[in-house]
Amino acid sequence: MADQTTNDDGGSSRATASPAGPSTDVPPLSQDALFDALSSRRSRYILHELRSEDTPVTLEDIVDTVAAWETDKSIDLVSDEHRRNVLMSLQHTQLPKLAMAGLVQYDDERKLVDSGIHSEQADAYLDIAVARDDAVQTPE
Repeated sequence: MADQTTNDDGGSSRATASPAGPSTDVPPLSQDALFDALSSRRSRYILHELRSEDTPVTLEDIVDTVAAWETDKSIDLVSDEHRRNVLMSLQHTQLPKLAMAGLVQYDDERKLVDSGIHSEQADAYLDIAVARDDAVQTPE
């Protein structure tokens, strides 16, 4: 999500949100917005993967993880076409939606994804969803 900043002349400009720090311009997360964001399996996969990482994750790594879990195959067995489809979906739909809700921070220029300021609000729901999905790898 882009942050709005004020110039010295009183005008405003857009700055790119960065995984280096959370945006304070994200509105509070409503239960409806949370459920809407979690309605997509790909979004749940993104959020689950980010929970296990301490640093921002590259978009390429997120795409590989989501594609592997969707197909229930190791990434070397997933077709390039499927990976491209996942990439387009994440870039144009899931990541912007999750970023607007404050569930992730996505830096499109650097292709980095990190947890957002509201990501912990999804944890209990993700625990249930992941427990029901045999394709998702969970730490033991």
